[in-house]
Amino acid sequence: RQERHEKSAQRAITKDMIRNIAAFPLAIPLIAGPGAISATVLLSGSFSTTFGRIALVLIILVTTVLTYLVFVLAERVDNFLGETGRSILTRLLGVILAALAVQFVADGVKALVAA
Repeated sequence: RQERHEKSAQRAITKDMIRNIAAFPLAIPLIAGPGAISATVLLSGSFSTTFGRIALVLIILVTTVLTYLVFVLAERVDNFLGETGRSILTRLLGVILAALAVQFVADGVKALVAA
């Protein structure tokens, strides 16, 4: 009976690993997806000087390093946050994303009215 339980646990671990491997490439479009690309394009339009563009490149590099660190430390952060922390963080990031979307729309409407 113990042997059957161990084999069942091994199969569950293997299936979980396959699911994780299969889901990982889905993260790539979310990192450099339409939202990130459009935010970069909009921000690069507002930075018209060379210094501003260098600042934008530095911001992108810092964001890339932070993203790498999040991937490396994901399991520890997940264990630290727990279910409640993940829920709070998800809602907080959703509010920030909504604020960015409203700002982009407001900037677009302002530019359209000015033209």
